[in-house]
Amino acid sequence: MKTRLCLTLLSVMLSACATPAAVPPPPSANPPAPPASAAKPDPLLIAEGREWRLVELMGQPVKPDAGGRVPTLSFKLDGQSLRVSGHNGCNGFFGQAEQGAPLRLRFDKLASTLRACPDMSLEQQFMQALERTDSYHADTKQLQLHRARMAPLARFEPVTP
Repeated sequence: MKTRLCLTLLSVMLSACATPAAVPPPPSANPPAPPASAAKPDPLLIAEGREWRLVELMGQPVKPDAGGRVPTLSFKLDGQSLRVSGHNGCNGFFGQAEQGAPLRLRFDKLASTLRACPDMSLEQQFMQALERTDSYHADTKQLQLHRARMAPLARFEPVTP
């Protein structure tokens, strides 16, 4: 009986010494402002739904497949999000793009359809290049995707309607 009483007193004393759980602050009536470093999308990337056609990948020219298709890339502003979509040589793909400081670009949450094609190597290389991209250069005649601002991983030209 004494042991049980001692254990009860010990547990009461220990719980009294425990630090109280942190109480979350009350929700703010005003949502936080976006960080000042958030960049606005580059108009050269998203100009009226411009579609970019891949012409060079890892320093090698890209030739159209038997159907005359090459990988493409396009950007679209969806509210505050920059969406990316296109054709990767075999399948359609889509995801998000994030622009940071000037000329910084990263692709995120990329997914594609799952069609099987006779040669998937171009698709795999293209998707790897997108995943490795951290910067870019764009003008009205071309888009280059870079890793660490070195030689372009991929080079695109605008698709002419």
